[in-house]
Amino acid sequence: MSLSRLSAVAAVLVLSVAAAGCGSDDKSATESWADGMCSALVDWQKNVAAAGEKVSKGDVTKSSLEESSNAVSDANKQFRDDLKSLGKPPTPTADKAKSELQHLSDELNANVDKVRQALQNISSPSDIATAAAAAGSAVQAMGNEVNSTSEQLKSLANDETWKNAVNSSESCKNLTG
Repeated sequence: MSLSRLSAVAAVLVLSVAAAGCGSDDKSATESWADGMCSALVDWQKNVAAAGEKVSKGDVTKSSLEESSNAVSDANKQFRDDLKSLGKPPTPTADKAKSELQHLSDELNANVDKVRQALQNISSPSDIATAAAAAGSAVQAMGNEVNSTSEQLKSLANDETWKNAVNSSESCKNLTG
């Protein structure tokens, strides 16, 4: 799965989360949480896209793969930290959404670890193709995890408060896909 496809899936994911909730009268807390969530995803999208730029342009070396792997790992860590900094979600369903996003973050990190392991096995130039294939498989697995999480989030109850919060969030408007 390409990084642009992964970004598109991430946009669907955030819209699914944004439509989830069980209701809350505190719109400012809901809007603030939704904006923070979208901001975390916007940053993650940008960082992951930037991480794969060299490789997507054909610069497939051990060094470029390591740089990309490290950058994706950093993006995942920042995503996790950003979600953590949001604090407790304002609604019970948003709490479930945050839990799903934390699980996604864990899975993304596990796939970055797989890429790093493949990179450690490079001992000759011919091993680079094997590592690149492993990286491609890991990116595909990340895309599958994003799709799975998106489906989980779509199954959460819809709530007008969340829809309004997302519609008023500048960060949510900046999501690409």
